[in-house]
Amino acid sequence: MEPVKRFRIVAVRLSIAITLAAAALAFAFDRVVAHALLLCGLGGVLGFWIVAIQVEKLATTPRGKIHSLSFKWTFLRYALYAAVLGRAFTLDRGSIKGILAGAGGLLIIQVVVTFLGLTGLDRRMPSRDTEGEEK
Repeated sequence: MEPVKRFRIVAVRLSIAITLAAAALAFAFDRVVAHALLLCGLGGVLGFWIVAIQVEKLATTPRGKIHSLSFKWTFLRYALYAAVLGRAFTLDRGSIKGILAGAGGLLIIQVVVTFLGLTGLDRRMPSRDTEGEEK
């Protein structure tokens, strides 16, 4: 598996695992926080996936179409972020714990990507080919 795809897959898997663990832990204390963490954490992962696919497509796109495609995908990602944060806000309108937990959920993928970039952990993991055998 090429390094960019491996990085993307490791980042997504690790972010989903951390998001699920954080939401499960938060559920013991507050359902609103757990729901907002889960919703926005998965929204952040989806936004990262959009960026990763966008970069691959833009690398092979003719020069004249780059601006319109990048604008379209960026708008889609920001609309996704606004939708999940808006939903997190509506979970508890009386306080800000829903939107704060949602913002934290969106940041999980950023922390994971930074961690992987600094440690190189994704390069140390065994890569698997299409049949699932280790190389």
